Amino acid sequence: MEIFSESRGWEIARIQLGSSLAFFSIYAYFEFLHSSGLAAMLVLGLGSGISGVAEMLPKGRRYFASVLRIIAIGILVALVVLSLHRLVS
Repeated sequence: MEIFSESRGWEIARIQLGSSLAFFSIYAYFEFLHSSGLAAMLVLGLGSGISGVAEMLPKGRRYFASVLRIIAIGILVALVVLSLHRLVS
């Protein structure tokens, strides 16, 4: 039911947006200074950023917030599946 609930506001969104910024910063650090940034950091940043935006939506936008949460979960699940596929092969 959490996926289809109302947006919870800035208190939750700031944590998710902060973690998104952290993932993008980690990627940028390793890419620009060491030329070895991992694409997984970009995917994690994108997933947490999308879910942060979903939490910042007004209370009446329940459907759109649910869609954004499902997209964020799908992105993160795809990362896990791709990582497991690389591990097995």
